[in-house]
Order: sequence, then structure tokens, then C-alpha cells
Amino acid sequence: MPERAEISEKYKWRLEKIFPDWDSWEAAFSEMTAELPRLAELQGSLSDSGSSLLTAIEAIHGTRRKLERAMVFAGMKSDEDTRIGANTARKGRISSLGVKYAEATSWFESELLDIQPEKRTELMAQESGLKLYDHFIQDIQRAREHTLPVEQEALLAGAGLMSRGPSQIFNAFDNADLSLGNIQDETGATVELTKARYYKFIKSTDRRVRRDSFQSFLDTYGAMSNTLAANMDANVKNHVFFANARRHAGTMEAALHPDAVQPEVFNSLIDSISGNIDVIHRYTALKKRVLGLDPLREYDLGVPLFKKGEFKFDYDEACEMLLVAFAPLGPDYVATVKQGIADGWIDVHENAGKRSGGYSNGVYDTPPYILLNWAGQLGDTFTLAHELGHSMHSWLAVHNQPYVYGDYPIFTAEVASTFNELLLMDHLLARAEDPARKLFLLDYHLSQINNTVFRQTMFAEFELRVHRLGEQGQTLTVETMGTIYRELLVKYWGPQVEFDTKRSPLTWSRIPHFFYNFYVYQYATAYSGAVALSRKVLGGGEKEREHYLDILRSGCSKFPVDTVLLGGVDLATTEPMNDVIALFGSLIDQVESLLD
Repeated sequence: MPERAEISEKYKWRLEKIFPDWDSWEAAFSEMTAELPRLAELQGSLSDSGSSLLTAIEAIHGTRRKLERAMVFAGMKSDEDTRIGANTARKGRISSLGVKYAEATSWFESELLDIQPEKRTELMAQESGLKLYDHFIQDIQRAREHTLPVEQEALLAGAGLMSRGPSQIFNAFDNADLSLGNIQDETGATVELTKARYYKFIKSTDRRVRRDSFQSFLDTYGAMSNTLAANMDANVKNHVFFANARRHAGTMEAALHPDAVQPEVFNSLIDSISGNIDVIHRYTALKKRVLGLDPLREYDLGVPLFKKGEFKFDYDEACEMLLVAFAPLGPDYVATVKQGIADGWIDVHENAGKRSGGYSNGVYDTPPYILLNWAGQLGDTFTLAHELGHSMHSWLAVHNQPYVYGDYPIFTAEVASTFNELLLMDHLLARAEDPARKLFLLDYHLSQINNTVFRQTMFAEFELRVHRLGEQGQTLTVETMGTIYRELLVKYWGPQVEFDTKRSPLTWSRIPHFFYNFYVYQYATAYSGAVALSRKVLGGGEKEREHYLDILRSGCSKFPVDTVLLGGVDLATTEPMNDVIALFGSLIDQVESLLD
């Protein structure tokens, strides 16, 4: 693994645009620390006048903007090399300051909710500047039945740092302490297994490499399975505690509440997929047929079916190609992406100690940034398209909304990222004249839907089941979670696949998203929305494009389901998910037609 100093500056993000050095970060830290007592002193002033209410909102938001800026800088500097203890310490310090900020402002929502509707209307009429915050205030009003008295809110805010423990423990283990051992690659050379290499090797045409990678990968987590199970149990109990404290019907309902998403959206996702599970079984049967493997094992599921048509891009080629693929979104969108690539938005290559995976990050007062771990596969190009979707969502929201609405929830975030992946796929398929390349792309498209919709729905069902056990007071163990996970593997992938009785049930232990609290269902729901929206844009004209861009421009000025409605797609219905299932079936039809 190269050290970070060995990576060309061309392929590193430019975080100095946030803070030029740690001294300026420390100065901002001191400034925010001094502001916290003044925020606490505003308690009791909200109903004095419209001007007082506006002053409090602007003061609280002003400090939060500074806090967010300092947090993302410390977080991304830590992610550059998680072995650097000083950066980890700074990340912890700013996280602790975030908890103190929450404590200093914990009174705000309770006090706002104590203002009677008639009085609130009077205050709004007194101060024209409050009109901007109408949706913001309405959103808080939604939480009336789940907001506690001031003293209790302060107690919950103080528990915030402690509640992050399970996630922080998993992150430290998974990114800093984890050693996956060595395996032999396709040439017989002994190499260190990293996460990036695992995702490459699990697609290898050499079955031994796939098997060895799979076994070494899960054996590493398995060696810590009891510790990881105890940590997951603590994570679930944390979610149960806060759901109960805020008087929600359950953990799932509590997690969906901030985005005003009805539980029916979550439940209908699982019901829709469960009711059409045969289409996934048809997919695994296709894999078994093409690969000619009996039994078909879990570590065979990721291998491309049509390796002959495989192709890839290096990073610079991918950037140029994506500028063409994004053309349906208009010249302004493309020009901004091009400028962002040149201006240091993206940290490209893997280095020793670097956080694994990929993400888009940034806040209202920073550029959007992207972390990658480029491994030279076609999947990296799709990851880049995905994260650029997030970054452009951020850029458009920030440039079209005031701070209070300049962010967006995950629910709509994944629509923007998946939309870009679909544009990329349509671009590549339209230019695939070689049948072998077309088969490769069709299989890749099937794999994307499988991983983004079906696999994430399986994860969501796992989350729901273990949280329901936690709500019943049960302790989650390796055996309990392994049994649930194995049942779901069999349900989703069907009788065509043989699972490793020792390792397959342990897969839950390596999924970081389970610490994000009912996060993954949004991938599947957003994918269905992105499919519908991309078809409207590709089949329409400037009006359809602008309607889609309005979704990105609107930030969080509307509730997420209403935001997607700006593009003419209703995620509260089953129609978008049924369209994805139909698309999946049609892709299988195309593959079978080319094979016959």
C-alpha cells in the first residue's frame, strides 16, 4: 500500500479551501466554544417578540454553520490516514463540542413548541424575516408529541456522545485495526487482502481466489464475532432507548420521523420485493446456468457472467466520459462537474490508513468533496458517477437555497446519485455495438439493481427484525443474528445458491450501514424514484430536465416525498418499485435473448 505522500497532488482533495491549517481550525474551535454560553442565555426569549425569535434562530444557525465546517474538515483529515492519532483526537474534540452545542441549544425546540399557535402567528406577523423559516418551524411542530420538557431534552442531548459509542467502536475496528491477512492472487503471488482488493477478487474468474478472499474476509470478522455481536446489541439498545424516550411506536418509526416518511413506505418496500421474489430466483438461476456451477456458492454471486465483454476506464478517462454521459442534464451541470474535478473536489486513490469505501461530503460553507479508493474497475466509474450525483445535489442546493434549507435528507440524496448511475448505464448501453460488451453491461445493470434494491431491502428486513427483538428486550447474539441472516439469504437468493454454514450467517458483522439506523431502505426506494425520473428526462425535453433539477435545487425546503413529486414521481405508491422489478425482468429477457 502506498503512503499518502506518494500520491500525486493531482489526485488529492484540497481541504485547505475549508481551513488553510490546523491553527485556523483551532481558532474557529475557540470561537465556537465562546459562543455556546451566549446560545444558552437565549433561553426564555423566543416569545418576547418576533425579533427575539429571529435573533435566536439566526444565532443558533450561525454557530452550527461554523461547527459543521469544522466537523467535516476534521473528519476528512482523519479519513486521509486513520492511523494518525492527532487527527483522530481532533475529530473526537469537535464531536464533543457538537454535543456541547446540542446541550446549549437543547431548549430551543421545546420552547418553540410551548408557544401557542395564536402567539406564534402574532410573532410571525411582527417580523417579516421569519417568513423564511415558515417550513422550518412547521417541521418542528411535527415533532410536538415527540419533544420532551427542556430538562429532559438537555439530558438526551448530553447522552449524545455516549450514544455514538457502538458506531465509533466499529469504525475504529473496521478501518484502523482490521487486518484481513494475505491470500494468493490469480498469478499465485501472495498479496495483502484489503477491502478494495476483496471487492476486486470476489469478481475474479478464478474460483479459488473468490473462495479464499471470501473465507479470509469473513474469518477475520468471525474471529471477533462475539465482540461485534455485543457491539451491535448495544447499538440496537441505543436506538430502542431514544425511540422510547421520544414516545415513538418503535425504532423504525423513530428513524423515519425526521424525514416525514410514513412507515408504509418502508413496509411496502419489503412487501413489494417479497411478493416478487421469484424474479431474484430467476436471476440466480441465470447465474448458475451461465457459470455452469453446481453448486452455485455465495462467493460466486459477484462474478461477472460475461467476462469476455469486460472493459474499464482509468480515472482520467472516466472523468472525460462522464462529462458526456451527464449531457442530458444540461451544459451548466456538465460545466460545474468539470470545474469541480479540476478544483480538487476528489480524493482518488487508496493509500495506507485511508478510510475504505467512498462518499460525498461537505456542508453549506464548503465545496462538496468526494472520497474514493480507485481500484481500476468499471465499478469505480459508477462510484464516481454516484458520488458526483451527491456533490452536484449539494452544489445546486447550496446555490439555490438559504442555509436553513441548503441540505437534503438521505431519502432524496440517493435519488440524485442513482440517477447519475442510470445516465451512465444508458450512455454505455447505447454505444455497445459488440454483443459481448452488451451482455457484460446488461449483467452489470442486473448486478446494480440486485445490490442496490434487492440486497438493500434484505438488509432493511434484517434491521427491522433485529430491532424488533431489541424492542422486546431480547439480547442479540451471534447465533440469533446469524439465524436471521441465513433465513434472509435463503429467502432472497433462493434454492439455486448454497451458503457457507459457518461464514455466510456472519455477514451482518461487517456491514457499517447497520449503525446508521434504518438507512439502507432508502437506497432501494431512491433507486425506484431515480429509474422513473431518468426515464422522464431521457424521454422528454427541457421541461422534464428542469423538473428534475428542481428536485436538486430545492434542498430540504419541502418534505422528501413532496420533493420527488416535483419531478412527477410519487414514492408513496408501489408504482416506482413495480417499475424497477419490471425493468429487472426485462434485462433478464434481453440476456436470455442474446444467449439463445
